Amino acid sequence: MKKEKLAIEQSSNQEKNLKEKEVIGMKRLIGLGLAILLVCGLSAVSFADVTRDVTIYVTPVVEEAFTIVPNTIDLGSVELGVSTGNVSGLVITTTGTVTLAYEKEVTSITGWTVGTLAKNVCMLKAAAQNDAPTTTQWDTVSQLEFQTTGYNVLTSTVPAQLILDQDAYTNLWFMLDMPPSVDGTGAGDQTIAVTIKGIPQ
Repeated sequence: MKKEKLAIEQSSNQEKNLKEKEVIGMKRLIGLGLAILLVCGLSAVSFADVTRDVTIYVTPVVEEAFTIVPNTIDLGSVELGVSTGNVSGLVITTTGTVTLAYEKEVTSITGWTVGTLAKNVCMLKAAAQNDAPTTTQWDTVSQLEFQTTGYNVLTSTVPAQLILDQDAYTNLWFMLDMPPSVDGTGAGDQTIAVTIKGIPQ
């Protein structure tokens, strides 16, 4: 009886061990299958290109500058009603790093004013070009405006506006039409201040 019972128990244990081995084998097969599926799945994945933008800001350091040499004119003693100007051009040069266009205005005057010729009223013009303007060219140049009226164009190769690149230069000429008559306030020495303005282009 004991032998039969022992034989049954051994048989049962063998069946149990066999089932456990089968279960372990199945688990291994399932794990292997999942691993194969995972690898195949990953190999089938494709990635799209991804882009990002970078914005760069920079502020250039520029110099807006010019020179006028010399910066004075002495016309000496001139009769009333006569037109006169500088016989040697003043040299105007753009010395900065920015191209400039130029304008002009009378900023101060002693005893006189500028405008249409009359008592104590003179007419002053300015032009910029290599050679002194001819009489015909001066006729096309706008007279300088007084400070209260504002700037007007400084002409070059009349009547185009003077524009000078860096290190470019030309000559600056003035033409003064003297008043036909003056009174006591306009009889003394006269000083006319002209401002030239450079405008970045």
